[in-house]
Amino acid sequence: MTATLESPAPPRRDRPWVRWVLAAVIAVFVMMWVYVLFLAPKGGVYRVRDEAWRTSARQICTDATARRRALADTSEGYISNPTPAQMVRHADLVDQATAILSGMLDSIDALPLSDPKDQVRVETFLKYYRVILDDRHRYTARLRALTLAPYDETLVLGGPVTNIVTDFTSGNDIKACVPPGELGGA
Repeated sequence: MTATLESPAPPRRDRPWVRWVLAAVIAVFVMMWVYVLFLAPKGGVYRVRDEAWRTSARQICTDATARRRALADTSEGYISNPTPAQMVRHADLVDQATAILSGMLDSIDALPLSDPKDQVRVETFLKYYRVILDDRHRYTARLRALTLAPYDETLVLGGPVTNIVTDFTSGNDIKACVPPGELGGA
C-alpha cells in the first residue's frame, strides 16, 4: 500500500486593500440611500415650490377641462370611415378644444412666480405643452385635407412629448392640466 502525501495548502495571503475597497463601496451605497430616503428634496425636479401657483394652475386647468369636454360630440359613436364633412367637423371640434388649451396656457403663463427656478420649470412645461398644441394643429390640417391619419405626437428624448408634460403635472399635483388626446381623454 502506498501512502499519498497531500501537499499543504498554499499559505493564505491577506489582502487588506480588498477589505478597504469593499468597505468603501458599501459606505457609498449606504450614503446614497441615506440621501435618497432622508435628505433629497421631495417632489422631484419638476416641483414648483409656490403652493399658490399650483392652486391657481389647478383651477385654471379644471375650468379649461370642463369647457373642452363640453365640446365632445359622441352622438354618432365611433366612425371608422368618416365622410369628408365628418372629418372637417371633427377638425373644427379639435381646433376649438385646442383654442381652450391655448388660453389655459396663457392664463398659467400669467401667474406670478418669484423663484427663478420655478420660473424655468414653468417655462419648460409651457414650451413642451405648446409643442402638443402644434401637433394638434398639424392633425387638424391633415383632417381638413381629407387625410385620415391618427393623431401623433412629437418625440422628445425618445418618447412622446406628453410624457414630459404629464411628469410635470403629476409632480405638481395638477392632474387637470394633463394634455388630452384629440378632444378629451388621456
